[in-house]
Amino acid sequence: MLVVFRELDRKDGQRTNALIIAFVIGIVWGTVAAFAGRWTVEGLAGTYNVRAVISEWNSTTSEGQHGPRTSYEVLAIAEDGRAIELPTRDTFGLADPVVARLSSVTDRVLSVRGATDVVEAHHPWEKITAMSLGWVLLALAAVVLVKLARLGVTRKALPFLAGLAFAAFVVLTPVGFGETAYGEVADPVPNFWELRRDLWGPRPVFAQGQTAVSGEAAVRVLDSRPGPPEGAEAWLSEFHVLTLRIEASRLGGTALELSADEHGEPERVKDCAGAPGAFDGTTGLVCFVVPPGYRPQYLLVGKLEREVLLRLQ
Repeated sequence: MLVVFRELDRKDGQRTNALIIAFVIGIVWGTVAAFAGRWTVEGLAGTYNVRAVISEWNSTTSEGQHGPRTSYEVLAIAEDGRAIELPTRDTFGLADPVVARLSSVTDRVLSVRGATDVVEAHHPWEKITAMSLGWVLLALAAVVLVKLARLGVTRKALPFLAGLAFAAFVVLTPVGFGETAYGEVADPVPNFWELRRDLWGPRPVFAQGQTAVSGEAAVRVLDSRPGPPEGAEAWLSEFHVLTLRIEASRLGGTALELSADEHGEPERVKDCAGAPGAFDGTTGLVCFVVPPGYRPQYLLVGKLEREVLLRLQ
């Protein structure tokens, strides 16, 4: 009799272990399925663009197993006032205007574009490789489920299915890893124009229409208008843009910038994104992406002690 009870206990233990193993395997495959499925849906479904300005940029460096590791927290204020978290690391700086492309299904950031760079958060090669392997594992999981069904052991598959469901819940819902890019609050955008004036003091100001002189360089604005110029690459139309037509002499490497304000800091676009008639060193178009709500005041010519201001309005 004692031998019989021991045999029953042994079989119960084996059955319990099998159920636990099936549940754990279900969690593993469910996690892979949820991440791979969400990634695929985000790639195939619709998207929408959000104009924003980076208002917080923090980095933390810690010692890892393979040396120092730096993590970043980048928050921006969207045009509608909501806070949005950006996976841009150190690509963009404070007060930079950007356009984030989000999934219309998950509200997660897929890519972020600035005046000079693009950050692809959805399909860098690392994610493509990982998700491809994920779909291979899912195919194997489907084969296992079909075989279990044919063997008539569907009940034994219940722990596996429970693990799948649990993993999907954790990955896809806000309780776990399913949070959207939108947050509750972000710091205001820093006003670099005020900081600049406090640090460097007043600069010589030239009236609208005059020729601004900085060292040997001379610049005059012939025309100023909102919007990208005709013939520019399509992505530029996603931003608020200010286009200047200028003429200059002996400009060389003299910097040209727009004054910042409480909405953010404009960024110059190289060669006006391919627009015909871009500035060639003597005359032509100079384009800036500007923050939502921006009001142009000055064109800044030169740097540091040679900086002068040319009033735009």
